[in-house]
Amino acid sequence: MAGVRQWLLGVVLTAFAGTLARQLAVGAKGQAMVRLTAGLLLTLAILRPIASLRWEAPAERGLLERTEDQASDYRKNQQEALAAVIEEKTAAYIWDKANELGLSCEAHVTTAAGESGIPLPDAVTITGSYSPALAACIEKEVGIPAGKQNWLEVPTWTETKEPGG
Repeated sequence: MAGVRQWLLGVVLTAFAGTLARQLAVGAKGQAMVRLTAGLLLTLAILRPIASLRWEAPAERGLLERTEDQASDYRKNQQEALAAVIEEKTAAYIWDKANELGLSCEAHVTTAAGESGIPLPDAVTITGSYSPALAACIEKEVGIPAGKQNWLEVPTWTETKEPGG
């Protein structure tokens, strides 16, 4: 508050001194010169606080870096969420195809970023009996080649009673 008061006092005293000097100047040319000089001094007195401002670029740079970090985190989270949805929907599609073929299985799909950066189905692990028809469907319709299809065949257990038991 004291800084503002001091600045205002400087502006008022400069204006007062300029008016007094103009009153004391002799002739039209003298008054014009005093008026020009007083105007320049008054302008400098008014603009004096601007000269004391300090621009801190590192703070701005820190804000920019934080903004870029947040944008990067957002893009990463968005890609992870999209990959999860694609994995889930692709696994459900494979399960539906298996049901149509009369098969009982579970599918776990993993994705990898494609050329455009969008996650695409990359590999599948199927728990159930191997089916050439389902394998061909996965390769043709889903785009996962046979080399990236992992089949975990689960033996079927049947309970039989022993004679005399």
